[in-house]
Amino acid sequence: MIICHHCQQENPDEAEVCQHCGTPLLAAGQPPRLLSQIQGLIPAEPVITTGKLRDPHHSLPATLLPEQIPASSAAVKAAAESQKKTPVAAIAAEQITTGPATAIWRGHKAAYLPIVAGIFFIIILLSSLWNIMAPRLVRVSPAVKDAYAFIEILPDNANVLIAWDYAPTTQGEMQLLAQPILQHLQRKRARVVFMSLHPFGPAVAADAMNLSREEMSPHMLGAETTPVEFGFIPGENAALQSLALSPIIASNQPLMSAAATGISPAQSIDAFDLIIEFSSDLASSQQWVEQIAVRTQTPLIVAASGAIAPILRPYEQTRQIRVLLAGYPDALAYERLLGQKGPAYAQTTAQSLTIVLLIGLIILAAFRSLFRK
Repeated sequence: MIICHHCQQENPDEAEVCQHCGTPLLAAGQPPRLLSQIQGLIPAEPVITTGKLRDPHHSLPATLLPEQIPASSAAVKAAAESQKKTPVAAIAAEQITTGPATAIWRGHKAAYLPIVAGIFFIIILLSSLWNIMAPRLVRVSPAVKDAYAFIEILPDNANVLIAWDYAPTTQGEMQLLAQPILQHLQRKRARVVFMSLHPFGPAVAADAMNLSREEMSPHMLGAETTPVEFGFIPGENAALQSLALSPIIASNQPLMSAAATGISPAQSIDAFDLIIEFSSDLASSQQWVEQIAVRTQTPLIVAASGAIAPILRPYEQTRQIRVLLAGYPDALAYERLLGQKGPAYAQTTAQSLTIVLLIGLIILAAFRSLFRK
């Protein structure tokens, strides 16, 4: 018998370690062994014991389940061999242990693809129905109704002065408002006069007219009137004062302007039945109010960008600006009154498709998260 020098318990002669405390045993007179000499006796992983080294006939501890304990040494070897599984077997084992939902998803991906495709189809169908109903559901503001009414009651061959006071950088926003108004004036066969307080005004006016011709309905082609070009009138306040006294004299070519419009040089700004300014420049709009609106009874309609529209609201409240239109909603509402699908409607469709794409990505991400580990 060998007595453990640590716990003083007796152990069989063939024992290498104490069966009570696990301390390596030394025979009488034997020097202590180095750690490198007893490395094989130290287990690679912690072993849960109840105080004695377990053997096949020892009682099972309460911390382990029965199916986790190998029945024999052959089972221990089989467990060691399981660490050398092939990648295919390892993947199969992973699929078994990751849960039933993951296994079903990985094994039946093709079954879920029609479901996802059907959801996408339903969303696109609902979006298409919404695009058809969008012009009918848009709210028409009182300002849009007033602007429409001012143009609708114009007499035949009415003279309308349009000022193009926005830069090419805001052309995308301003043309949404310009297109339905130009379309309405062409329907009324009005004689339109273009002018600008900015050098780039004639260029943006030409672009707007070209786009208007492209959007024109087939029965209107060839029936539109050619606008009269007053062109760029320099001088800002001085130019507007001259325009208020005599639009023909203030124009670049008085003789041609008088013949095209039927307005004599002696007539003032009151010769026009309506004045419309497309503006993204606050200073220009204020000059129109201060130099033109106070000198005439002709209604002044301002179609402004969303950036300056809130600042111009007080002029609308004092009736110096008779109607103030602003932004994409007013352009879409005006197209609804005209009963046509213009650039604003096209932008609505693009926005709807973008929303559909985002919703589809959200649904796809939700499906993916449901079946992930």
